[in-house]
Amino acid sequence: MDKLIISARRDSPEVILNSAEGLFSIKGICHPENVTKFFEPVMAWLDEFENEVTNNGYGKEFKVVLYFKYFNSATYKYLISLLQKIQSISQYAKTINVEWRFEREDEEMREAGIELFEFSGMKIPYVCIESDEL
Repeated sequence: MDKLIISARRDSPEVILNSAEGLFSIKGICHPENVTKFFEPVMAWLDEFENEVTNNGYGKEFKVVLYFKYFNSATYKYLISLLQKIQSISQYAKTINVEWRFEREDEEMREAGIELFEFSGMKIPYVCIESDEL
């Protein structure tokens, strides 16, 4: 399966979706002018990945890293859908590790992550990690 890489811009995060390396990462600021257009390739990639693992399984660890300095309310809705898709994929994958990273002392972003996991119905384990590396 092809990887998807979207470079960070002033108003949108870096995205790395790489099934060969077992990595799904979104990092940065997320308030694109057209949030639907930004997330369309991400959700399409996840749909394709879900079809692949549903049919063939995924026999290795898959790591999900979400690390935002800021995201807007439109992004929030897509993040819930994204987490629901990851939850669905998890039943066909060997192991999925989910990390919600936030900057040191950014309590609001830590709480936003916990709230996202609750609202999405995420059942697989996740961790919230303080990080200085973006």
